[in-house]
Amino acid sequence: MRRKFKAFVISAFWTVLPCVLAGGIVGAFFVAAFWHWFLGIAVLAFIYVCLDRIPVRLYGGALSKLPLGRLLKYGYASTEKRPLVTDYEIEERNRFNIYSYDHFYGDRDK
Repeated sequence: MRRKFKAFVISAFWTVLPCVLAGGIVGAFFVAAFWHWFLGIAVLAFIYVCLDRIPVRLYGGALSKLPLGRLLKYGYASTEKRPLVTDYEIEERNRFNIYSYDHFYGDRDK
């Protein structure tokens, strides 16, 4: 139980810290509206990080007792538990792509 709690704390910390740093860096350029930029960028970064399932990979890596460098590399760069695009989504995207080559020039293979 203690190992799972430690893995949860590690994954939560390394998920939130980059989002806060990104918001702080952008907010430093806009001092008059620091908190608006800080919160806006931090929230958007946090949403992206969660949708990319980085906390899940960090939690699994922490349970596997990876050292810190390998844990961060696994959490942020691994494609193991990343959401996949289905064939249906690719087909829908291509069907409504008005800037495709075929839309302007037609099918030249015929």
